[in-house]
Amino acid sequence: MEQARGKLMLASFLTLVASGIGFATRTAAGGPWEREFDLGQVQFGAILGAGFLGFGLMIFFGGILVEKFGYKKLLALAFVLHLVSAVMLFAANPLFDGWRESDPENATANVYSVLFWSAFLFSLCQGLYEAVINPLIAQIYPENKTHYLNILHAGWPAGMIIGGLFAAGFIGENAWFVEIPWQWALSSFAIVVIIYGVLILPEKLPETVGESSGSFGTVFSCFTSIPFLVLIVLHALIGYMELGVDAWMTKLMENLLPNSVLILVYTSLLMFVLRFFAGPIVHKVNPIGLLFGSSIIACLGLLWLGSPIQSVAMIFVAATFYSLGKAFLWPTMLGVAGERYPQSGSVAMGALGAAGMLCVGQIAGPRIGTQQGYEMSERLQQAAPETFERYADADPISSWGLEYRPVNAAKLNAANNTEVVEGESVDTAAISNAQLIPDEDKPALVSNAATDIPAVKEANLYGGRRALTLTSYVPGMMAIGFLGLLIYFRSIGGYKVITLDGGSKDHEDTDDALEQPVPSEY
Repeated sequence: MEQARGKLMLASFLTLVASGIGFATRTAAGGPWEREFDLGQVQFGAILGAGFLGFGLMIFFGGILVEKFGYKKLLALAFVLHLVSAVMLFAANPLFDGWRESDPENATANVYSVLFWSAFLFSLCQGLYEAVINPLIAQIYPENKTHYLNILHAGWPAGMIIGGLFAAGFIGENAWFVEIPWQWALSSFAIVVIIYGVLILPEKLPETVGESSGSFGTVFSCFTSIPFLVLIVLHALIGYMELGVDAWMTKLMENLLPNSVLILVYTSLLMFVLRFFAGPIVHKVNPIGLLFGSSIIACLGLLWLGSPIQSVAMIFVAATFYSLGKAFLWPTMLGVAGERYPQSGSVAMGALGAAGMLCVGQIAGPRIGTQQGYEMSERLQQAAPETFERYADADPISSWGLEYRPVNAAKLNAANNTEVVEGESVDTAAISNAQLIPDEDKPALVSNAATDIPAVKEANLYGGRRALTLTSYVPGMMAIGFLGLLIYFRSIGGYKVITLDGGSKDHEDTDDALEQPVPSEY
């Protein structure tokens, strides 16, 4: 029994590791994509958003499909589609080269579509995985569901650690060891996918709540509860804050750290440790109180990260504070869904995950990118108008109610890779060799590099900080929502764990949050 449960736990854990690797490497691809494809901040943000959009759609509908068709078929489908998304990455450069010859005006837009749909397909697989593994782990470990859900979701930061270190070592011009083609780095998640497939596809999986109860309609009963609808809104905000910031962390910190992906690796390491070893602690405290406190800490942490910190050491201190705030939010919300709405099985958990991921994909990723680009352009235009005219695109764009002339992506990438010491340009090769910068613009950029480069980098840094500061309002709203839930539960006698037979227990008195029947082989 323990061996079978352990194999399913490991395989489920690896699905999140694969997702984390793909996520971390994709967030580090902004520089290569700017350099090779002339992709701007808004386009990069949209691709990051696509990496969550499919997740949000599929984790909800996947929850329904899980209850209808069971775990096994969806896992097999996700296995195949995940590998297809990796193949699409290798097609991007050959297609782009062909488009530059046949349709140069639309080459960037076309390759953007390839990268967008690859990320979207990747996120569909993530949604299928989570639609399966959350209720599966809750079902095979009914004796301590909260603890094992936290262990399960340590797989996500574990994947980001692996992917982040791989990105630091091999992606971009500042790679520690050697820069390899980004396609190989971004598709490295496929190795873990194959391992997970070998582990889980031959296994027999238990029946879902819907299959075992014989009443498919009962799994939707959670939507008749007003507190559950509030939880959906709050989980959307959690997705915006946690995954939206993680998606942009590497880009927002690129002028603060020698290799900015390290901040993502560090915060992921903290999340891994906290989630993996603190499950029993989470289980013994009021989960709504924990969510309220975590929201306040996360808000303060983002404000600190968005402040004008100069010391690298203080950046990591602020990141530590922020990580303490966000570590338990996602898995604890899933625990609340399982404890309060056990009859809804995977649908309740899927609805929360869908809200979080849809918010990231449709709002957080694109909006944070727009905020960063707008604040950077405004800062550069005010501080160095002549530099702005050399670096900004000619045509304005409009996004999220903001209209501005964005800094050209290829020129920004070149500026970030040009060092200036004591007012003199050390090496302008990054500008001269940039294929996507028009040749007629290069002489002015090279001759003014000593004054332009510091101004561009400062504006880029300012834009990143402002984006973090603006995002801090999100956990502030979360704290208000969780405070309202605290007051509500106190008014009805306290937070209780609901069991499948309709009874209830105090949270501190139970290690069985879901109490689902476990097949004898598990």
